[in-house]
Amino acid sequence: MSARCRCLLAVSLLGITGIALAQDLPANMPKRKPGLWEMQTTGMGGQPQLMKLCLDADTDQAMYKMGAQMSGHMCSKFDIHVEGTTVVSDAVCKMDGPNGPVSMTSHSETRFEGDTSYQTQGHVTYDPAMMGQGDMTITSTGRWVGQCAAGQKPGDMVMPNGQSMNIKDMQH
Repeated sequence: MSARCRCLLAVSLLGITGIALAQDLPANMPKRKPGLWEMQTTGMGGQPQLMKLCLDADTDQAMYKMGAQMSGHMCSKFDIHVEGTTVVSDAVCKMDGPNGPVSMTSHSETRFEGDTSYQTQGHVTYDPAMMGQGDMTITSTGRWVGQCAAGQKPGDMVMPNGQSMNIKDMQH
């Protein structure tokens, strides 16, 4: 998988989970309706990126846990809280960039509309710049579109380039 694809996946996982990096998630974290979700991410340069994810309650929870495991190794600070229907998060993390270690500072707000849609507004700053960008504003939207397609299983994700993977497989 290319560095751009890995970066897009990481940013998208943050958006689609409402931001997934919390060690201790608030008990009132919103849940998404099981089925097929379309997620669009903009702000990474170029055209908006559309992904599809087959989701069930276990996969939704597994994605939060995967983010928590990642944060334990990467983030020196993480604050998350729920304000009504909005999840607000702030993080400071170190990650491996294409040219070495990168410090990433982020703030995001994810507003849920029931269990069938959400919109995340986020701002990320990189030091040093990553992929030519020192900071970026990212918008991620998700909407439930119906039942998963025939042959899909929970965790199956179709990336913008058409590549398919299962998010649960990334935990091993």
